Formats: sequence, structure tokens, C-alpha cells
Amino acid sequence: MADPGHVRTFNRIAPRYDDKFGRDCETAHTAVLRWAGAARLEPGSILDIGCGTGKLLEAAADRWPHALLHGIDPAERMVDIARARVPCAQLSTGVAERLPQSDASVDLVVSTTSFGHWTDPEAGLREVCRVLRPGGSFLIAEHAPPGLVLTLLLKVLGRLPRLHDTEGMRDLLRRTGLTPVRLDIVPGTFVVAHAKRQS
Repeated sequence: MADPGHVRTFNRIAPRYDDKFGRDCETAHTAVLRWAGAARLEPGSILDIGCGTGKLLEAAADRWPHALLHGIDPAERMVDIARARVPCAQLSTGVAERLPQSDASVDLVVSTTSFGHWTDPEAGLREVCRVLRPGGSFLIAEHAPPGLVLTLLLKVLGRLPRLHDTEGMRDLLRRTGLTPVRLDIVPGTFVVAHAKRQS
């Protein structure tokens, strides 16, 4: 279950989310799309976990116009904005730990700047593995862990997400049935990972 306080916050800031955080999100979106291009992915179906206001799905629709688009986010007001932005996408309110997609039904799962807010990252990644088709890809971009001072400040404010360095992310992916293909810190602030479901 998503943290009710976080969901309330995202519902409250949904109308101004893109103005406030859009540039940061676009950096993560660009990284994921570049990696998808480098891997020559041509997905027929795409799922965005933590789709927010739908900007990544909008970019995916431009890049893969024939792909079926799906998105999920725990904040209903964010999903409402995404529905208006990407009317061709199938969007729902929900969490990574309980995806509505059926087994082996998605070619590409993406997640940008939401992984640190998942209540149970391992359960969410097992769901990613479940819904991916064999050979399907998972691309994620999440903030790298901050330095000590910022970590302490965010902890005091109650806003410290669960963030992982590349090795921590690699271990999580392996433990949940995904095979890491590539991990890096791009462009110095985001841990970006590409993993695949092998079977």
C-alpha cells in the first residue's frame, strides 16, 4: 500500500507538478528513452509505473506510435492529468506492488523518479518480472542517494525516499528475478538501469 501522506501530497501538488519538478523528470525521461534507443527496443506494449502526469507516456507515444500504453500511479489527481494528456493510454490508480496487468503481457516496463517511493521495492520488482514477457525489458531512472547532509535534512523533514546506488540496484534486480544488462549514474544524479526478464 502506498504511503497515504505521500499520496495526499502528490494529489495536492498535481496541478503544478510539471512546473515545479518537470525539468528533473525530463532528465530522467530522456535517460530512459536514450537507453531504449541504444538497446534498439521496439515494444508493442509499454507500462509506466508511477506515471505521474503522463509526460513519459506522451513521449513514448511519439516514439512508438503503435505501442499499447499503460500507466499506473497511486495519486488519482496525477492520473486524471495523465488521462487528459495521453487519452490513448490505459491508466489506473494503483501501486507497483499490485499491478493490474496479466502475466507476461508487457514488452517494456519503465519507471522514473518513483521507485524511491515504492512501499516494498522487492515486491514491486517481482511484479515487474511477472508482467514482463520473456525477453522483455525494464528501464528505471531514480535519484542517486544524496550526500550525508542532504540525507539528514530529508530524514528530518520526513521526505527521504529509499534510494539505491548502482550496486544496491543491481542486487535488488537480481534478487527479484530480473537480469541486469546495464547500470550507470546519468548524468551524475540518476541511477539508470536496464534489466531483462530471461524466462
